[in-house]
Amino acid sequence: MKENERYTIDTVAVLGYLADRLPSRADRVFQKAEDGRAELVVPSITLGETLYTLLKGKEVFGVRIPMEKLSVFYDVVESRGSLRLEDLNLNGWRDVASIALPELHDRMIVATHRQLGSKGIVTDDQEISNLEGIETIW
Repeated sequence: MKENERYTIDTVAVLGYLADRLPSRADRVFQKAEDGRAELVVPSITLGETLYTLLKGKEVFGVRIPMEKLSVFYDVVESRGSLRLEDLNLNGWRDVASIALPELHDRMIVATHRQLGSKGIVTDDQEISNLEGIETIW
């Protein structure tokens, strides 16, 4: 897998995918992963926030996403070797402290992206998009 085919995804991207409501640029990244042409890096915090949102039964993009849909997503993407759950190492946690974002989970997503050198972060988060040197896809 080429480095430029690796993307870090945030919670809203996973939820948008599950709700079938991603904009075209973000959807193409997920399609590449489904086709085995890209790797999706899922920071552990993204998985936690996704599970929390679904367990609470919150509506996302105007729909309620059943837990079964999340299981199918992970099975499909994982079966193609295109999904990677990632934790931060010690240097990643050092990076978290230096990232100029107010939310810890956003700092963790950016630090994971930097730790792995992914091509970009699939997110609609404007604060992440405004960071210098960070490419976002939405």
